[in-house]
This record gives sequence, structure tokens and C-alpha cells, in this order.
Amino acid sequence: MTFGRRTFLAGAGALAASTALASPTKPRRIIDVHMHAYPAATVFDDPIVNPITGKKSPIRTGADHMEACIAEMKRRNVVMGVVSGGDGDRLKAAADWHDRDPARFIAGAGVRGSDDTPLPPLDVLRKAFADGSIKVLGEVTSQYAGLPLGDPKYEPYLALAEEFDIPVALHTGSMPGGTTFDACCRTARARLGNPEYVEEALNRHPKLRLNLMHGGWPYLEQTIAILMLYPNVNLDTGALAWLLPRPAFHGILRQLVEAGHGKRIMFGSDHMFWPDAIGLSIDAVESATFLTEDQKQDIFFNNAARFYRLPIA
Repeated sequence: MTFGRRTFLAGAGALAASTALASPTKPRRIIDVHMHAYPAATVFDDPIVNPITGKKSPIRTGADHMEACIAEMKRRNVVMGVVSGGDGDRLKAAADWHDRDPARFIAGAGVRGSDDTPLPPLDVLRKAFADGSIKVLGEVTSQYAGLPLGDPKYEPYLALAEEFDIPVALHTGSMPGGTTFDACCRTARARLGNPEYVEEALNRHPKLRLNLMHGGWPYLEQTIAILMLYPNVNLDTGALAWLLPRPAFHGILRQLVEAGHGKRIMFGSDHMFWPDAIGLSIDAVESATFLTEDQKQDIFFNNAARFYRLPIA
């Protein structure tokens, strides 16, 4: 989820701090399919405060943020992350994370298409797909640009992704309060986060692999309808697991699993500026007592490894 520098205030009753949870017998391997990078020279607000826990972070720069995220990943055995660029040079920010730890990171191309954040040149993206330096198209934040994924502006990018068999990760669902009043996003609209807006793009590109980031929440019925009709679509838990009150997140997760889509849910933290959100997100899934151990391992690892065709044994 793209939040800019805005502080996000969670709804009433939001989770305070995570509690220690029982671990599986063997250390669980985790893939985080929803991570964000910022250029190393980026200077953050001082201090950065986690909007859920209130914890102040010592992070001051994009370089600090990368190192803190890697440390948190190692602490929680997150063996791989799919990372896209945030503010600034979106392609380079993600590529820098991959260069820092090639075995741990898959670089994605952050794509918006608004006046302040134009689309990357197609020839640059083609070269990056061809040489393998960029392996995911996304996070695509067309909603922030006030457009559906099926808008003609994105057509050549989807065609390129389909040509190279590159998965697309699309921001779906809601946005932070006040987004449409921000100079960046005056044309953004809540309705454009509804996953029903992906159908035209999917039908024009039937081989496209699409990840519905944030699971399309709060449009959960539409998410389930898309999953039922399009086997090439998965979703991730990005932001929902730690920004929503835990009972609300568990209700969403339970509904998706009970609808028969346990093999299509992928773990994503969407930690944004707060590396500790990675651990908060893991704890939210681990604490779902209605999930079997096999279902948890699917969400944490197996589904992403299969969907993104990740090089992990």
C-alpha cells in the first residue's frame, strides 16, 4: 500500500503490541511478497513512529530502512521478499535491495502513471525484464492515479508483462484517509480499488499472473468472485494483518479460506516505513487458530513460491 509520508491512523480497537506465539517444531520459512524500498539517500521524518504500536524508530534514511528490514527478516526467518520501489527512483530503489542481498530479494517495478509519478519508459522496463534485474511489475498503484488497471495507459505494460511471463502486483482495496486531498492523488477514488475493475485487463491478457494486493479489502465478495473465475489470480495480506484490528483481519482470512481459496493467499507485510510491521504481520497469521499448520505454511511460503515461481527449494 502506498501511503506517502502521511501518518496512517488505524481504526478504533487496533492491535497494540504483538504477543509471543508458539512456533512450529521446525523454524518456519516465510516469503514476504509485499515489501517497499526507498532510495538510500531518502531522509524520513524524525522520528518515524509505528501508527499501531506507537514505537519510535531510529531509522533516518532509506539506507537505514533497508538494513532494519533485513535484520527483521533474519530475526523472523523471512527467507525472501518481493520488493518494489517507493518514492523517488522506483526501479533503482528495488534494484539496490536486490544488489544488497541477491538471494533474499526479488525486485519489482513500482508503477503509478500519475502526473507526479510517470510510468517508466517501456524500453527500460523491457531491458530489465529481459536481463532479469526486474522480475515483477508492481506494486501498480493505478488507483492512486484515478485509473483502473484496464485503462489504455497500462495496456502496453501488461502486454510486456505477459510477453515475458512477469507477474503483476496490483494495489487493490482502500487507501489512507485523506488520500484524495493530497496533491499527489486528487483523482484517486475508493471505488477503483474494487477488484471487479481488473476483469477487462485479465480477459485481454489471459496468461497474466495477477496478485491482488491487500486482498481487495473491503471488497471481499468481489475478491472471492474474481478468484473463483480466474485461476491466474492470487492475493496477498499486505497491510491488513497489522493495520486492522486482529479480529477483523482474522474474519477476512477465515472467509477467504472457507470460500476454498487457502491455496491462493500469500503473506505480505506491506511494512512501508516500519520494519517492525513485518513481525506484527507474521504474528497476526500465526495467531489464527482456525488455520491448520499446513494452511499456515501455504500462506507463509508455498503459495508465493508457486505463484511467483521463486528459486527456493
